[in-house]
Amino acid sequence: MADQAPNSANLKATAILDHTEPSIRGLATEFRREHSHDRELLQAAHRYLAESVKPIYTLDEWQPASRTLLKRVGSCSQRMACLEAVARAAAIATRSRALRVSGKFWYPRFRGLSAFIPRSILLVWPQFFLDGIWVDFDELYGPLADLAKRADRGFSNSGESVFDAVAHTPVDFLAKTCRAGCSSDFDLSRFIVAHEGFFDTRDEVFERFGSLHATLRGRAFRIFFGGRRSV
Repeated sequence: MADQAPNSANLKATAILDHTEPSIRGLATEFRREHSHDRELLQAAHRYLAESVKPIYTLDEWQPASRTLLKRVGSCSQRMACLEAVARAAAIATRSRALRVSGKFWYPRFRGLSAFIPRSILLVWPQFFLDGIWVDFDELYGPLADLAKRADRGFSNSGESVFDAVAHTPVDFLAKTCRAGCSSDFDLSRFIVAHEGFFDTRDEVFERFGSLHATLRGRAFRIFFGGRRSV
C-alpha cells in the first residue's frame, strides 16, 4: 500500500476536501500559473496558508476546507486539509497516513491540564504524489535529513504549530532522521502509539475511527480552548 500508485479517489472532491469550490479552484489556478512544478506549487500554497489562515484550537475535523479558508483561522488538521484541497484542485494526488499519537505529545501546550488530553489522538498526516512517489507532509520542503542539518533544534510542540514548522524544522514522527544518521533530538517516533494505515481521503480516516470532537473530552476542550489562538 505504501508504494501504491494514485487512483481517482486520490483526486476526487469530498466533504472535507471540497476543491470544486471557487475559492479553492481560484487558489490552485493562481499557484499553477506561477509554478509549473508540483512541489513548488505546494510550497507556495503552504506559505500562503501559513500566512492567511491563522492557527487556533478547534476539533471540527469535518469542516470543509473552503469554510476554513473563508474563516481565515483553523487547526493544524484543518489547514492541512486546505493544502490537500488546493493540491487536488491542481491535479496533484493526495492521500492520508493515519497515526495514533500519544497524548503526551501535546502536554507542552497544555501544562497542568493533561486531564483534557486523551491517552492517544488520531493524527491524519497528508501525503502528496510528487515526481512519481508519495511524499509525507513533513518532507514538503525536502528530505528530513536535509532539514535536520539546517535546524538548530527539534520540534517541541510548545510554540509554533506543526503546520508552520514543517517549512524549516524536522517534524519527525516516522524516525526518518534516525535512519539518516542524524541526531535523535529530532526523532518524535517515541510518541507514535500505532500506525493505522493509508487511506485515499482524510474523510475515510474519520469515518473509520471517529474524531475527538464528539467525545466528552472533546466537548470539554471546546468549552475551555475552542477558538483560542494556538501560538
